[in-house]
Amino acid sequence: NEYKSYLSPRKMTSTIRKFVKLSLVVGAVVFLIQLYKSLYNPTSRFSLSRIQVLIIINHFFGIANYYIYRTHRDARLWGTFLLFTIGLAHFSFLAGYIFLSDDVSMLCLIPYLAQGFQIFMFCGTLASDIATFFLVPFTIKISVNYQKFKSNFVPVTCVLLTIWSYINTILPPQHTVIHIPIRNLPPQFENFHILHLSDIHIGPTTGKSFLDTMIRRSNELNPDMVALTGDLVDSTVKNLKYATANLKNLKSKHGTFYITGNHEYYTSDVDNWMTYLKSLGINVLHNTHHIISDSWGQSICIAGVDDRQAELMSYPGHGPDPLAAVNHCPKESPLILLAHQPKTAKEVLEVIDRVDLILSGHTHGGQIFPAHVFIWMAQPFFSGLYHPSEDTHVFTSRGLRFYGAPIRFLSYPEYTSVYLHAKP
Repeated sequence: NEYKSYLSPRKMTSTIRKFVKLSLVVGAVVFLIQLYKSLYNPTSRFSLSRIQVLIIINHFFGIANYYIYRTHRDARLWGTFLLFTIGLAHFSFLAGYIFLSDDVSMLCLIPYLAQGFQIFMFCGTLASDIATFFLVPFTIKISVNYQKFKSNFVPVTCVLLTIWSYINTILPPQHTVIHIPIRNLPPQFENFHILHLSDIHIGPTTGKSFLDTMIRRSNELNPDMVALTGDLVDSTVKNLKYATANLKNLKSKHGTFYITGNHEYYTSDVDNWMTYLKSLGINVLHNTHHIISDSWGQSICIAGVDDRQAELMSYPGHGPDPLAAVNHCPKESPLILLAHQPKTAKEVLEVIDRVDLILSGHTHGGQIFPAHVFIWMAQPFFSGLYHPSEDTHVFTSRGLRFYGAPIRFLSYPEYTSVYLHAKP
């Protein structure tokens, strides 16, 4: 029986030994990087942190790809194709560094698409093996024809899913409209329009063309203000200055407000990004707030906090401080707060008595099923509109783009028009 042979104790033991050896090597490298980080200045430490993360990610990719290839290598055509895509997938992060440009390069896009295909292959192979495992007790043996069918069906299905999921990222994102009742909203701010843009991820697989298109769409909506809730970029100012220059043309009545996401800290260039965005006329909310007033002296307070990744990386001068962000906000004014991660939104609600609306992103709505399940368990506000209390609302955007593989499966990109109304 081929399937039982595949699960034989001898082969399983051999496979586990290989995984353990690989894990020990990776663990040693990561430990040495962690040790060396203490000897360097902050910028060098953060650069080493990125290398460390990439090593860990590629380690898990290596384990998954070994499992995939070992399962499907006997299929003549797919064995060669899988070996080729595995190589491309492992090259993706390096390609994103070497071939990064103002707009998307095919030399970046193709390896990242291979990464997406490998994700589907791992999930599909695992699902088919689990299904086969449960079929074994009800069959005398798993036929050779069934094994051949599985070895061809899974890759074909995954190719189609990769194409479909990539198409989801190049179609126009959904325009979501929500209406939020706000207590004590001044009459002059009735129907106040906030355009919420999150998780654009300008970098190897999202470039100037997409950003320019979104700026044009945003301006056509004529919002009262624009909220950029983090993960705007995936590289340094030096690499993406031209690609992001058109942000200065993002128009609204009261301006654009920006907070950091975790990926700004991964760039190790967050302070330069803040300076550059300010030069484009964008209001950077670095644990600060901005008061929007009308001619009658009525106002709303727009506050923003740093992403919690700054604390995890011990980034000097950064980290969420909700109390500092809302300090001196008029108590009678509605409070709108920007916080990239839903976890940060929950932490804000634990220390501030009154927040009328929190706008978040980060989750990508799962991006690739079945990641939805794990992100839903990790984040208190997974996707959409939540009401933690009678007068508090939290909205988590699915975001405009993606991280890593340029695919979206059962999670569609969006940008959101948020309209404020006086609560009856």
